[in-house]
Amino acid sequence: MPDQPISLDALVRRSDQMPLRVVITRPEGQGEKLRTTLLQAGAEVLHIPLLAIEELEESPVDRTHLLNLDHFSKVICISPNAARLFVDRMDMYWPQPPVEVFWFTPGTGSADILAAFGLPVLCPKHGDNSEALLDLPELQQVAGDKILLCKGEGGRSLLADTLTERGATLTELLLYRRTLPNLLSAERDVLQFAELDVLMISSSEALNNLVQLAGSTGPLLEKIVLVSSPRLRQEARALGFKKIVQAKGAGIHWQLAALESIASQS
Repeated sequence: MPDQPISLDALVRRSDQMPLRVVITRPEGQGEKLRTTLLQAGAEVLHIPLLAIEELEESPVDRTHLLNLDHFSKVICISPNAARLFVDRMDMYWPQPPVEVFWFTPGTGSADILAAFGLPVLCPKHGDNSEALLDLPELQQVAGDKILLCKGEGGRSLLADTLTERGATLTELLLYRRTLPNLLSAERDVLQFAELDVLMISSSEALNNLVQLAGSTGPLLEKIVLVSSPRLRQEARALGFKKIVQAKGAGIHWQLAALESIASQS
């Protein structure tokens, strides 16, 4: 979706004309573009990472997959972390990327990273998750295709399971693991007790880490949690959160639209 002009007061609460107080929980170093956008829209923004990303050591098997990159017809980078680490490693073995490979990502953040490396990327125009990616016409008839799936440890199996069911041969390249960050006691206090309007959550791990780090106390569960999928909405409800807003996706434009709706009702 093309960038839309940002209203300077889009994230000002209508009730008292004060800035919407928002916490970004993306990993360190990955929330700056979102933070800048929200600040431009009038929000008061804190960045408290609820995930830490640890790069995995490259194994001999991983190296073989990268050296044989031209044996794959399709490469999918499932997240910005996967895209970033993949292009770093590919650059060591492929001064010029193989030309007969189709490159896919579920979201625009990952797509931008691959595109900056000069790769033509196929990405859903509507939605930014595995379901939207699997709806692409180019991933319907994949019987006999060899597909490299670049991802982190764990996570959902829907993408791999569905492509395998469609007849593809899947190879996973595990590039990172998600870990619990070390928060300062002051950051924990902010999550628990500060007068915040919205906590932005984009993964199951971040949601579970929020409860583990800040506790499942009454004040925390009363805060608005902004999630990016029906699955996360269900998980937040199961953890006891009472005020859950679902954006249409994890992309910045979807998040901004959801926050504008919250601000207009606050």
